[in-house]
Amino acid sequence: MAQSIYDKVIQALKQAENHNSSVMVKPEVILWPDPENQFAEVIGVLQESLPQLLVYGSYVPENKQGPAIWIKCMIAKVLPEANWDADLTPIVYLPGVAKSDLRNVENAVFNFQPLLEYQYTGTLFIQENGREWSILAFVENSVNGLGVKVAKDNATRDALKKTLPTIFQDREVLAHKTIIDADYLNNQLFPDVIPTILKWMCKGDAFFQNMETGKREVFGNLCKSQYEFEPDHKNIKAIAEKLGSQKNAWKYIWQMYATAPHKYPEVEGLLRLAKPADLGTGIFALPEESWPQVNEQEEEALAQALVKAAKQDANKALAALLDMENKHGIRRTWVWLELGKAPLADALQYLVQMASKSAEPWSSSSIADLRSYYTSKGFYIDQFMRKSLAAVKTEKDKTIVKSIILLFYKPWLEDITTKFQKLVEQDAGIFTSQQSAPEEETYVLFVDAFRYELAEEFSKKLSESDSHLKIELQAGWSAIPSLTPTSKPNVSPVATEVSVQSTAIEFRPQLKNGKDLTTPIFRDALNAKSFKLVTNAGDISGEGKYWQEIGEIDTRGHEEQSGLVKRVDELFEQVQEALNLAFEKGIKRIKIVTDHGWLLLPGGLPKTQLNEGLTETRWGRCALIKEGAHVDLLHLPWRWNPAVFIAYAPGISFFKANQEFAHGGISLHECLVPTLIIENAASPQIYAEIKNVKWVNLKCTIETTEVPDNYSIDIRTKYNDAKTSVVLSKNKTLRGGSVSLLIDDEAESVAATIVLLDENERILDKKPTTVGG
Repeated sequence: MAQSIYDKVIQALKQAENHNSSVMVKPEVILWPDPENQFAEVIGVLQESLPQLLVYGSYVPENKQGPAIWIKCMIAKVLPEANWDADLTPIVYLPGVAKSDLRNVENAVFNFQPLLEYQYTGTLFIQENGREWSILAFVENSVNGLGVKVAKDNATRDALKKTLPTIFQDREVLAHKTIIDADYLNNQLFPDVIPTILKWMCKGDAFFQNMETGKREVFGNLCKSQYEFEPDHKNIKAIAEKLGSQKNAWKYIWQMYATAPHKYPEVEGLLRLAKPADLGTGIFALPEESWPQVNEQEEEALAQALVKAAKQDANKALAALLDMENKHGIRRTWVWLELGKAPLADALQYLVQMASKSAEPWSSSSIADLRSYYTSKGFYIDQFMRKSLAAVKTEKDKTIVKSIILLFYKPWLEDITTKFQKLVEQDAGIFTSQQSAPEEETYVLFVDAFRYELAEEFSKKLSESDSHLKIELQAGWSAIPSLTPTSKPNVSPVATEVSVQSTAIEFRPQLKNGKDLTTPIFRDALNAKSFKLVTNAGDISGEGKYWQEIGEIDTRGHEEQSGLVKRVDELFEQVQEALNLAFEKGIKRIKIVTDHGWLLLPGGLPKTQLNEGLTETRWGRCALIKEGAHVDLLHLPWRWNPAVFIAYAPGISFFKANQEFAHGGISLHECLVPTLIIENAASPQIYAEIKNVKWVNLKCTIETTEVPDNYSIDIRTKYNDAKTSVVLSKNKTLRGGSVSLLIDDEAESVAATIVLLDENERILDKKPTTVGG
């Protein structure tokens, strides 16, 4: 097992206490001379294991430090602070005192003289060769040290002293090393030198204000030796140009910046300042990706090309989009995408795929054909449309993206919806033949307005994140009209209790007992069916039947219209959290259901005029026509009373103007609804627990119970979100139940959670902590 300098010092101090009791008495004290104060910074660490370790110096009793007279009283154990066991030999650390000073009795200063007698009644803590112990000796000594060779230059000797507090207890830092030098040691003091350089670039010389002088010197040495620059902010333009050039060691600094550019917001301005007028050509050219001006020019060129394409016919526009993708696709690998400075380049990838797939032929000879097409291919068009709009923020960019959506997506949406309505008009059996059946599942999770294409994307993400989950996605038909009051009861455990002779009060049915199915009555009916309503994790208690409701997509859609595209990730997180909590509570199988889908057309759905005076109830896509009134619209029986016929808006039209989001009509998008069956097929988890956590500055060492070596540790500000990790170390894998992690210094003193993860990154245990201890 590897050992640290700390381990070797402890062993050597204990060895100094050894004596042959048959020929000599036990030493009264151990004197530790340290003429160069090499160990002064780590004495406090040693005192945690050696309560008998005293320090000669000014009077600081809480540090077990004091003058000679006080030390003599401590050795005699006449003071309460002398609280070590009687069989332990006191150790007196003598900073700034050489072995020769102990021999020079005549010239010893008055305050030191009381300790001189201990060189005769005690023993000296020195090497076998008679020299004082030094850091170098503990590293190089093959018997009592680590046996590691050290470069003999002054820079390395100086680095050893400066880095001692950092490496003192680290058993891995010098393990298996044949020789160490100043650069290696300085990197231990500054293991995060690359982010430190970036932070210095951002904050300037003010960054040094809270940095120790020695550490600042080490930083300067690393900058000069490894990155060929002097950290002087007067030269920041030239230094920023080095970053943008990405040459030699600077490519690693660029990679760090590109990985987390939001941490270094000032760098963009520095790169803008440093951009050369001529980036060069051929092998001497500087990379275009480094300079924000280049990206801005390309983004503006893309905007103009998209505006032009939107005015062309679909075939020419598709060819133009493909050309744009060939030219601008590379920019999605640039740092400016991460910073939100290339939204059109981001949206372009989805626009191209939306346009390409909408141009593909599909069969519409039957409802079964349409359903097969949509569930295998067609749903991608909706996903790509949604993601293209979610990629942009400004009204200018939204207008450009919407123009391409209207060119390709709107005709496809109108076509598939019109053909679906004609087929339903010929045979509405998919709706009129629906029958209620008892709920066989014991845990039903209702996700409001969980459109089929959303369920497809979520199930894919879920299967990729956890291989132990068995996921089955089914497609069925909603009750009509596809409105929550009508369709939610149809997928609930109370469906068998709903009357099929209901009166259509705002499309809300009644129970067989005549009670109007309002929210309180619905919940009472759930309870009568032995289903417990889950409002928080505490409601789940093992065996039983449960109904849980989540999701606000419907509400957001009506409030924000096409802005709801930015809410989808929130919904996915909400569903994921609900699943995790249920599985943690021992639930093994969960059924996800929804009430209806929706239409979304950025730019607005077309309007169909329907005089409100002709209707009893008029919603956006459906209406209950007054008796005796005649309108030329598709009429279909209501789910909860086949004698009641509901009128539906034709195609993708809306009975009101200026609406982008709608449901309640007859379309694949509104009526084809998913059902997800998710089983947690994971085998019983290995017992795993975080046992010990030790902070040394921003280095955290975590020990766990015995777990497989492919388990890992992470430290996050939000325990269930890997994106909130504050760990700099790339390797988080446990070895022998232990791992040491370096933490981002910007997270110092932040409340966080240490999580223990299995090979599939499932959380097995978690423990709160404060970064830095």
